[in-house]
Amino acid sequence: MANIAAWIPAKGEPFKLGPADISTPGPGELNQAIPLHPGDWKLAKGIIPIPLTYPAILGNYVTGYIHAVGGGVERFKKGDRVLSMAAIGDVPFEDATSASIVYAAMSALTLYLGLDRPSKDAVKKGEKVLIWGGGSTMGWFGVQIAVQAGYQVLTTSSPEKLSELKDLGASGVIDYHLPAPTLLKTLSSLGPYRTILDATGSSSAQTIIGDLLAAQGGGMFITTMPIHPSVKLAGNVEGKFVQYADDYLKLENEEYAKWVFWTYLEDSFKNGSLKMGSVEVIGGLNKVGEGLGRLERGEVRGKLVVKPNLQL
Repeated sequence: MANIAAWIPAKGEPFKLGPADISTPGPGELNQAIPLHPGDWKLAKGIIPIPLTYPAILGNYVTGYIHAVGGGVERFKKGDRVLSMAAIGDVPFEDATSASIVYAAMSALTLYLGLDRPSKDAVKKGEKVLIWGGGSTMGWFGVQIAVQAGYQVLTTSSPEKLSELKDLGASGVIDYHLPAPTLLKTLSSLGPYRTILDATGSSSAQTIIGDLLAAQGGGMFITTMPIHPSVKLAGNVEGKFVQYADDYLKLENEEYAKWVFWTYLEDSFKNGSLKMGSVEVIGGLNKVGEGLGRLERGEVRGKLVVKPNLQL
């Protein structure tokens, strides 16, 4: 059975629509709206060092109906509404796609930065966490996860997101448009920070975060891009980029991934404790290249979504 996919013929080349088979799921495996992530354009251009066999189809987070299940699958059935590996109940597909980056934010904060997991009875802590880029999708969910774990969360963002991020529980929102020296001084006065997540991966963010950590005695921060060549970190500061968005594929993270998708995320969909970010539906698969271009240029605040069967 064939369907249409957005293919990338070779590294850096424009996307082209073409037929693609729907694979038959094997034992323990199962097969509407598709979110576009900043990591997608970086993969397409070869910036993120993941080997691809061309022509390639990018994307691994989708919402829709399960088409088929393999032998031994008991938790899901054909026709279930899902976001990747989580059942979404009656949540609209477009809204659910904005939660597609929750695993990456959760993994970065809890597996790699060592924060406690969020819970309904989390004890309030005096420790501060800085999320750089609270208006980005990863930052948006990072703020909520850290708040739900009991931490005092500060974040940077554009002014128009200030009230929304405060509503999520952020104790302070700092305008990242401030001059770098002023921004560094402001953030330093609000610290120290137990840990820092850079949800933007920009060179300016990495530079200021590095200076901030150096001033408070050193430390490690997680970023969404490899450290830019122009960024010079002090000897007591480490900036780390890892494939935390995909580490659910590692066997040692199997139980952790089940908890994220089947417990935390599904419970959050049911009780509404996780606030979805803003979503813009830009069209069908023919809009993938255009959407990734907007992400590359930094023109997006929220989540861009394409719907495979929709042409606008």
